[in-house]
Amino acid sequence: MLMLQGICTVIALFIIFTKNLTKSRKISIFCLELSALLILIFDRFAYIYRGNVSTLGWWMVRISNFGVYFFSLTIIYSFNFYLKDLLKSENKLQKTPLSLILSDIFLLLCMILLIISLFTKMYYTFDETNHYHRANGIYLNYLFPSVVLILQLYCILKYRKNLSKRIIIPIILFIILPVTATIIQIFLYGLSLTNIAICGMTIFIYIFEIQETNDKIERAHRVEVELLEKYKQELEITVEKRNQELRIANEKAELILLNVLPKDLSQEFSNNPNRIISQKYPNATVLFTDIVDFEKLRGTMTSEEIEIMLNKISSIFDERAKEEGIEKIKTIGGTYMAASGLTENSVNNGAIKILKFAYGIIQDINSQNALFPYNLQIRIGISTGELVAGVIGTTKFIFDISGDTVNIASQMELSGKPMKIHVSQETYNHIKNFVKSNEKEKIEIKGKGPVTSYYL
Repeated sequence: MLMLQGICTVIALFIIFTKNLTKSRKISIFCLELSALLILIFDRFAYIYRGNVSTLGWWMVRISNFGVYFFSLTIIYSFNFYLKDLLKSENKLQKTPLSLILSDIFLLLCMILLIISLFTKMYYTFDETNHYHRANGIYLNYLFPSVVLILQLYCILKYRKNLSKRIIIPIILFIILPVTATIIQIFLYGLSLTNIAICGMTIFIYIFEIQETNDKIERAHRVEVELLEKYKQELEITVEKRNQELRIANEKAELILLNVLPKDLSQEFSNNPNRIISQKYPNATVLFTDIVDFEKLRGTMTSEEIEIMLNKISSIFDERAKEEGIEKIKTIGGTYMAASGLTENSVNNGAIKILKFAYGIIQDINSQNALFPYNLQIRIGISTGELVAGVIGTTKFIFDISGDTVNIASQMELSGKPMKIHVSQETYNHIKNFVKSNEKEKIEIKGKGPVTSYYL
């Protein structure tokens, strides 16, 4: 008995500091343990003072026996409260089961009968030697709590499907063992089997409840870990997707820059978008080509037809420039401007590449003339030398080149002949080992005076 008292006391203290139980569950189990502790204390005092005829003994025997009966009922009531909370939380019940409501009513009736028995000696009496004796109404005290336990058992069995097996076992034993002990105690008076059985089961309920709570926490942790792992995987997929989108966007941006700028300037512009990007090239070759009589052609075609024609020609030239490694600079109306040798190395084959490009676009025009209802002719002017290239503007920027080489190439084109390649002396010096000219002339260039040029 003393050992059970100590265990109930320790468990009651544990419950106070237990954080993983709900508030209602803590209250119900705490009341169970406290009632079990008090019933053991009063039962012990009832035996200690039994037969003691002193004033203290007289009072202690009566208070202790009343306490044993009273706290037996509070244990059952606390268990009923525990079942209500358990079924609501595990079975998601909106209403309290009728059997548990009837249990509360029977327990209230038991309390009333217990108080009545104090004045009527319905349950028990005391003789002149202060000894406890059962009265004829004692069986009511066993009957009503037994009915309550049967109602509770019925409720447990009805809703057992959603209850954990670990919890079902102690709560069923909580009912069966005390009832069995009570039946035995009726015939073997003097043994506190019912009290011992009830107190023992309150301890088991706490132990199994803590184990069940720990399992729930562990399951919740596993679910949390699984969710975190799933979230991590989804996040990795999302990050990889975003990185892929970013790579594609960067590649598109780089491609756009490469379509506008030479490779070295493109990299510098990407790394320093706010800097003025400018580069001097010592030996670049510039080409101008223009449609002959372009303004007259405008008068014979609609604006839409002009745009279609220019777009077609420009696209063909762009494709060839890409194949030949030529940098397209810009187009203005019927004029197309390109360059090669845009490198800091003064020794390069830019002039040869431009020459191949020039021959190629003449072939392209001849091929297109077979498809067009009109006969297009172009002039081509080429010059080689030093120039400066750079990015103009900060938002809708453009790549442009400038210098005497550009001006001379423009003059070569303007003074050239249809479907012929007109090159400056500088360019001819680079290509004369590959192609010969049978026609040369002197032309006047503003700011430069007369210069020698060649037709190829």
